[in-house]
Order: sequence, then structure tokens, then C-alpha cells
Amino acid sequence: MTQREFDLVVFGATGFTGRLVAEHIAAKAPARWAIAGRNRDKLAALGITAPIVVADAMDPAACAEIARRAKVVCTTVGPYSLYGSALVAACAEAGTHYCDLTGEVHWMRAMIDAHHERARATGARIVQTCGFDSIPSDLGTWATQGEFISRFGRPATSVTALFGEQSGGFSGGTAASGFAIARAMEDPAVRRAIGNPYALDPEPDAPHPKLDAPAAGWDRRLGVFYIPFFMAATNAPVVRRAHALAGYPWGRDFVYREVMSTPGNVRGFAMAVGITAGLAGFAAVMKRPWLRDKLQQRAPKPGEGPSEARRKAGHWKVRFVAEGGGDRLIYIAADQAGDPGYASTSKMLGESALCLAQDPLTSPGGVQTPSVAMAGALLARLRNAGLTFAPA
Repeated sequence: MTQREFDLVVFGATGFTGRLVAEHIAAKAPARWAIAGRNRDKLAALGITAPIVVADAMDPAACAEIARRAKVVCTTVGPYSLYGSALVAACAEAGTHYCDLTGEVHWMRAMIDAHHERARATGARIVQTCGFDSIPSDLGTWATQGEFISRFGRPATSVTALFGEQSGGFSGGTAASGFAIARAMEDPAVRRAIGNPYALDPEPDAPHPKLDAPAAGWDRRLGVFYIPFFMAATNAPVVRRAHALAGYPWGRDFVYREVMSTPGNVRGFAMAVGITAGLAGFAAVMKRPWLRDKLQQRAPKPGEGPSEARRKAGHWKVRFVAEGGGDRLIYIAADQAGDPGYASTSKMLGESALCLAQDPLTSPGGVQTPSVAMAGALLARLRNAGLTFAPA
């Protein structure tokens, strides 16, 4: 990559999550970086000491100009299916590394189809899902398998992620993305993409291991109840794409599953029942346009989100259960001092951007996942940022 004006540009820095990401990066004091967005006055009001770039994500020429000027573009401008395509195209064409926070599987599939080969040719690492969607799942599985191989001399044949204790709020940007996905699912092609557990594989419709998707039950070994996890529809295809892009190092029969766990007591049982019923009701509402519109009127607006106190009081924890050949390993990914959607996510995306900009990575270009693009370099950065990735 030829010398660029900026090592890193944070696009969408005036949004709720974008501001948190920009503040995280500013604390690391990179030498050559900038913040970008549509409104110069709002960017200046952030009080961040960095050059300002004015650009609209819907303007392909402006996106191309940013991509030409930067080594890495980190964007929080979502919903990405509405506002993200021009920037991905520009980065793939310019050989500019890119990272985002999307959880929109149908849009990710479209970006793979449109830009993976061009990004491979230019060397651009297009790295999606660099937040709570889906770094704990993707990098956590990669780290779990590394520990399993280190202990037993072979990879696990299955990994199950149990998303357990967590608390936090949600922002207007997250709400907008959820409503955008719900509207997109009125298209049968989008429903098919989101419903395919291998939607992000290089060959999504090729034969794959059959998945006995867990519904609900009791895990006697961990002593917890488990129920379907609503983020699995995004996270699990990302993990499977990572495995495929890496050349199936854990075997073509490797199986990844993802559920949500609740405590193994009466309260935990009540939580499992309540969460399951609540998600079913929410899904029913989102399928009805008039109810969905009423719900959106009550949801947080773009730029709004949980307070700093609430973000700091939040936490999350994921247990990875790896099994194979009669052996079993439990691995943990967690943050005990930050909510998943914002405090932790801003660390994850910020460190992903810095990793792409500063670390000597050897991965090829293309539409990648965090573990494929950055692997151990990102894992080390996240541990230094206060996130836990370690055997139980």
C-alpha cells in the first residue's frame, strides 16, 4: 500500500457508537488519523484532536476520496444495508482496509458477492462484524480451538457458545438496524439468506454438516438452562465463514452452535421462559408493518443510547464448550466492566481499526472475518484493552 494521508479514518464519528469508538482511538493517540461525517460543526463539537473530513456515506465519489486518502476506514454509519455499500466498494477498489459493526447477514452476503474478489486483488481487508456482533463468537472460537489443539494435539469436532450473564441498553442506531433488517425480510430472497446457517460461506448452497440446532433445554454438565440466542443468526454464519476461509483447519465436519444460557435454578428457568416468550412476541410484532412502525416511534432515536454509568455497569460472558475425541474444554470470553453493545463494542471496533492500521498482518485481502484477518494480533489487543479470553 502506497503512503496515504491518514493511517485511519473513523467515519460516522458523530453517531452514538461512532463517538465512543473515536474517543477510544483518541486515547491511544495515533499519529495520523481523522474523523469523518456529514456535518463539520458536529464533528468539531466532539472536541477530539484530529483532522476533520466532511463526507456523505451515500455519495460514492466522497467515499472513493476517503478510501484513496486512508490506509484504514472504520465506519459506524448504519444501517449498513442502507448506507454502507458505497464505502465498501470504494475500499475494495482502492486497496483500503475496512472494518464495521454490521450484523446484517443479507447485506454481508451481497458485499461478499460484489467485492470479495476485487478486494483480494487489491489487498484490501474488508472486515465486517467487528463488535459484539461477532468478535466474541469468531475470535472466541478461534482461541478456543487453539487452546484445545495445544492441550490435546487435535482440534475439537464441535464448539458450542453459551451466551450467559449480560446487561446493557441499546441505542437508536441499533434500533434502526433492527428495523431495517425486519423490513428487508419482507423480501423472500433476504429471508432465504438469513435463514441459511451457511449464508456467508464461499459456497453457501454447497453440502455442509447438518446442524441439529438446539431449541431449549438443560445442560447438566454446566448446570444451566439454554434457549435459542437471537444473535446466532449473525454470529454463527460468521464463525462458519471464518473456518471455510481458513481452509477448514478443524475438519469439514466441524460443527459450531450458539445458544443463550440462564442460571440453573428457579429464577433461571423463569428467565428462560420469559425471554423465549418475549422474543417470540417481538418477532411477531416485527412481521407486522403497522405494529413495527408504532414500536419504532417509541424506540431510541439515532444519536441516543445508554448513559455512561449504565455502560460501565454492564457486563457480558460467553462460555465455549469444545468437544472431540472424548476430550472437553471450557473457554471464556467476557467483559466484567462494560456493556456488550457500546462499552465493549467500542473497544472491539477501535482495536480492530488500530490492528489493521498498525500491526504487521499477513492475511490476504478479501471480505474477511476478524479472526481470519487479524487472529492473534487482535486477540492480544483486546486482552490489553481489558477483555477476557482465557480457559475456564
